Amino acid sequence: MRIVIVHDYLHQYGGAEKVVEKWLQMYPQADVFTSFITPETFLDSKEIIMAYQENRIHTTWLQRFIPRFIQFYKHFYWIYPITMSRVTVKNYDLVLISSTYCAKNVQYQNCAKLIHYCHSPTRFLHGLVTETDHKTLNPILRFLIPIINWPLKWMDLKAVHYLNENKCQWVANSNFIQRTIQDVYNTKSEVIYPPIEIDKFLKAQKSTLPKEYFLSHGRISFHKRIDLAIQACIKSNKKLFISGSSAFLEEFKKLKNLVALAEKKDPSKKGLIKFLGRTSDEEYIELLRKAEGFLFPGKEDFGITPIEVLASGTPIIAYKSGGALEYIVDQKNGIFFEEQNISSITHALKRFEKTKFNSKIIKESAMPFSSKKFEESIKQLILEINKR
Repeated sequence: MRIVIVHDYLHQYGGAEKVVEKWLQMYPQADVFTSFITPETFLDSKEIIMAYQENRIHTTWLQRFIPRFIQFYKHFYWIYPITMSRVTVKNYDLVLISSTYCAKNVQYQNCAKLIHYCHSPTRFLHGLVTETDHKTLNPILRFLIPIINWPLKWMDLKAVHYLNENKCQWVANSNFIQRTIQDVYNTKSEVIYPPIEIDKFLKAQKSTLPKEYFLSHGRISFHKRIDLAIQACIKSNKKLFISGSSAFLEEFKKLKNLVALAEKKDPSKKGLIKFLGRTSDEEYIELLRKAEGFLFPGKEDFGITPIEVLASGTPIIAYKSGGALEYIVDQKNGIFFEEQNISSITHALKRFEKTKFNSKIIKESAMPFSSKKFEESIKQLILEINKR
């Protein structure tokens, strides 16, 4: 089969890009269409770099412009769907679309089968962002965005209608997103959990030494609510190691200032919160081995990092919402807190201390979310579509 992968843009190496990477593992000769790519982001991805070097990644005119001003790429969010709507993909037996935003705007000609792996309906166009998110924007943008977003929302819904007219099979990355797709797009979908390389985490054995810290890991952004984890750990006198980097320096500065202010008010709190920066896979696994637990205070559509954490045998303290409901069982592999506030997290930390966890049971809870399971499910779906 001639296979093509269509993706919004290849800039961040996150969960959505892991899906693209897995598809390239499954179909090594597949072409890729995307708005732009920053190849230096994917030096650790053999499949994406190989596709780039072999000129199988096709970009738009934005490739000549956006990477030069990459720190402002989100400011140009309005141009991506317009640009992708002018792209026509022709003469493929199978189209695999990975999208949260603009990839769904691409047009198709003489393409036999379409599968759309939806990580989420476009959040900011359909009221899926919170008031807290809006407050991070400056006042001018808060005024302009509703005006700009109206035509973008129309384009988004038009793209959904176009895909449905072309008998596209929709796939959601979780039951939570499946319900959201139904609510927002009035479209049915199947659930296939994202590919997660859990084997190296399963091999990790929890340290028998006394645990000294809680861990937070991943790309730092405001919706992950690491600020709440920091404040709760300071209040509870718990150590928190934060592994990861942020694309937005202002967000990172705010977190550091939060810590500095707490240490200034109470010098005894100094050293409780430690920013580790970006860590290697080996360092990350070692951090998990020695961690008492993992703090997950954000609301995620699914969440790849928590599955890696569970595979390592580490319990999670998580906000009781979103994708976390699909893999965390309270007092079995983690502890839930009900509200996104400091009081609720500190209460969960106290419950965590009183709960005994079995690392073997925690590891087993990650098994349904393996990369192998994803591959089997995608291939089975393709077989079923071909029989229709």
